[in-house]
Amino acid sequence: MLNPRLITDAIVAALAGIEALAAAMTADDGNGNTVVRILAFHYQVGLDSQLASAVYNMPTPSLLVAWDGSGPGQADGQTLWKHRFAVYFRMGTAVGQVAPVGYEDLWWLICNGLPAGSPVNIRYMNLLDELEIMDTPGAVHMVDEEQYDRFKGMFVIPEIGDN
Repeated sequence: MLNPRLITDAIVAALAGIEALAAAMTADDGNGNTVVRILAFHYQVGLDSQLASAVYNMPTPSLLVAWDGSGPGQADGQTLWKHRFAVYFRMGTAVGQVAPVGYEDLWWLICNGLPAGSPVNIRYMNLLDELEIMDTPGAVHMVDEEQYDRFKGMFVIPEIGDN
């Protein structure tokens, strides 16, 4: 089984390679530096509820990719594992907004935008040699404690064999 950290980082790299998505997730860091906020979330031992806190504290705009668990794949002996990932995303404010202008547009771009140098979108990429193309992704609407819209995308990626 692959370390999910490697897959998380591969997803982040692919998403950051989508020019329009990177532009939509670009902001000033408060120190006059421009940063692209497409980030990987990695769990740390000893910290409770850190993912919930990271999602709640996401600045606008930003995108956060987190491993959401692994489980059995097909019983065909080829894909023994399926890895689940959550993609949390928040739009920027309307002032100075770079397209896409809505959550629907952003989700479309996440699923269909072409990373630099790739002839296919993330749904048809082999992010790592040991991975198959992902199952059909999905997204759900969420509302946080302050009644702000949040969205969570879901990727399931089968792993070839048992590495």
